Amino acid sequence: MSDVHAGLGPDPNAAAFDYDTIEAGYYDRIFHRHGGIQSKWHHHKFAYIRERIRPGSRHLDIGCGPGTFVGTIGNGVQSTGVDIAAPQIHYARANYGSDRKSFEIVRPGELPFPDSSFDIATSVELLEHLTPDDGQNLLAEAKRVLAPGGTLYLTTPDYGGAWPLLEKLLNRVGTVSYEEQHITHFTLESLRSFLERAGFGPVTVERYQLLSPFLAPLGWELADRFARIEPRWLTVRFGFLLFVTATSR
Repeated sequence: MSDVHAGLGPDPNAAAFDYDTIEAGYYDRIFHRHGGIQSKWHHHKFAYIRERIRPGSRHLDIGCGPGTFVGTIGNGVQSTGVDIAAPQIHYARANYGSDRKSFEIVRPGELPFPDSSFDIATSVELLEHLTPDDGQNLLAEAKRVLAPGGTLYLTTPDYGGAWPLLEKLLNRVGTVSYEEQHITHFTLESLRSFLERAGFGPVTVERYQLLSPFLAPLGWELADRFARIEPRWLTVRFGFLLFVTATSR
């Protein structure tokens, strides 16, 4: 039986979403708009993950899209971004490629790197786009390319909380619908089991990302100030996203 939350798994009759239909750099332009809820959402989300990446580490970003997250990383980190969408990788190379930031087009399946190539791997809201089997295969590859004791940081929406309501709103008002793209839905408990089944341990899962981005229309800096004082107990209980810290054994 799948570890995915009962009744919230992929629709076997759904057609696969064509990610090449998303304009290259679409999410990058939202990030750099520096205005509105969606832009602040990405800024806060990336900052939460980025502060955990150790200076000088070898870093792999799986499902890097247009390279925005990799582009925000400094501190001597050697980052490699991979994605199956060629237009996004071409955009990432043109806008963020450097001697410390490289981007590769990959096919579903094995990652094109030797064992133990990286100290840290990140996967920002990718797992929900994959079937459970494909998700397990991806995690197995992430574990393989991580050095022993390496860390995987992974995020995905929390379908056991308030995220489904937010997703319905986004599908109504946004230009991109997540209904077609999010085919596997996780709760806090099912996500922990999913990572443990892939051989990671210890695995911790917490909720994050709650109210602060929604203050951006009232002031870009106001949202940042509120994020610093937003009660952690409230975010941990009601946050829209799940954040995984998992160690490669």
